[in-house]
Amino acid sequence: MDYDVDLAIVGGGLAGLSAAITASRLGISCIVLERGEYSGSKNVSGGRMYIHSLRRLLGDRFDEAPLELPVESERYFIKCGEKSISFSFSEENKKNSYTVLRAKFDRWLSQFAEEAGVPVSYSTLVKNASRDNGIMLETNRGDIRAPLVIEADGVGSSLSRFLDKKELKPEFYMLGIKEIIESGENKTGEANTFIGYSGGVKGGGFMYTNKNSISLGLTLKIESLQNNNEISHELIEKFRESLNMDGKILEYSAHMIPFYGYKNIKNISSENLLVTGDAAGLLINDGFAIRGMDLAIESGMIAAQAAEKILKSKNYSDTSIYNKMMYGSQVMNDLKTASSIFDLFNSDEFFNVYPKVLCDAFSKVFTVDDDYRKPFIKYAMESAHDNNISLLSMLRNIMRVM
Repeated sequence: MDYDVDLAIVGGGLAGLSAAITASRLGISCIVLERGEYSGSKNVSGGRMYIHSLRRLLGDRFDEAPLELPVESERYFIKCGEKSISFSFSEENKKNSYTVLRAKFDRWLSQFAEEAGVPVSYSTLVKNASRDNGIMLETNRGDIRAPLVIEADGVGSSLSRFLDKKELKPEFYMLGIKEIIESGENKTGEANTFIGYSGGVKGGGFMYTNKNSISLGLTLKIESLQNNNEISHELIEKFRESLNMDGKILEYSAHMIPFYGYKNIKNISSENLLVTGDAAGLLINDGFAIRGMDLAIESGMIAAQAAEKILKSKNYSDTSIYNKMMYGSQVMNDLKTASSIFDLFNSDEFFNVYPKVLCDAFSKVFTVDDDYRKPFIKYAMESAHDNNISLLSMLRNIMRVM
C-alpha cells in the first residue's frame, strides 16, 4: 500500500505543532493540516500557559518564544450579591507560567516547526475521513492517505466523529468567552479568578495581564447556559462592567472548552488514530491551576514518540502503546489527582450556596452591634443552616480542593 506520508497531523495548534516538531526530530515524514489561514487564527484560550513542557519542546530556543508576562500574582474574588471575599498570593520572579496571546504565539510556533522541516498546509479543511489500510483524509485541497494520524483538531474532534462516531455531550463542555482589552504597559503578570460573577450560570471568570492588554473572560457550563435567557456577549459585558473596566476592546471570541474529568476521558486512541489536546478532553481545573495548553504540548510530544514505535512495528492499527505512554505520564496523573473535585465543580452548591454561606458568615464576624459576639465558626454554622446545608459537608468538600 502506498502512502502519501508516514504521519498526518490534523490541527496546527499547540498539540499538533508539538507532535510535528517531535516527529521531525525523530526522522518521521509528516505533514500538518491546519484549517486556518495561519496557526492561531482559530484559537481561543484563556491566556495562561504553564511552560514546563514548552521548555523541553523548544530547548535552548525557549527564550525566543513570544510569551507575554510571567505570572507572579494570583488573586481570587468570590461574590454573593453586595458581599464579596478576595484573597491573593504573590511570588516575585516566579517564571512557572506566562500569560500568552495565542494568535501571536501559535503563528510563531508554526514558523518554528517549518524551520525544523515540517510542512504545514494552511487553509486545509478535513471534510471527511475513513479507514482503508490506514486513514484516508478528504480535504478541500485533495486526499491524503497515511498509515497513522494524530488528531489535534481541537474540542470539536471532527476526526473522532468521522471515524469512531464520537458524540459531543453537553455535560462535558463549557463555553469560553474572551475579550482582549487595550491597556497601558503592564509590568507584572497577574492571574485573577472570579466566582459568582456569571449571572447565576455555572462557571467562573478570569482576567490576565499581558504586556499591553488584558485578557478578560468567562468559562460557562453549556448545560447551565441552556437554561439561561441571556446570551454570551451580554454576560461578558455585565462581567466587564462589574469590574469597572474601561479600554478599547481589541478582540472578542467564543469557543467550546472540554471539561470531561479524568473518569470520563475515553478512547484517546483507536485504529491508526492518536488523539491529543482538547480533542482528547485534556483540561484540568483543580481550583488553583487551570491547565490545557501544557497538556496539549505534552500529549503532542508523547503522540509523536508513540508514532515512532508504531511505525517501526508496521502494525499501524495497534495504537495501544500511546495509551500506555499517556497513562504513565504526568498528564493523566495530574488529571486523576484533580478528579476528586470534578463533581464539586459541577454542583449548584459550589457556585451558588457555598459562596453565600461564606459571605454571610464573614459579614457577621465583621459586624459589631448590640448582639453578643460569637466565634466565626458559629456564624458559619448558622449561615449553613439558613441555606439548608451541612457545614461539615461543605468544609469536607472545600478540603477536597485544598
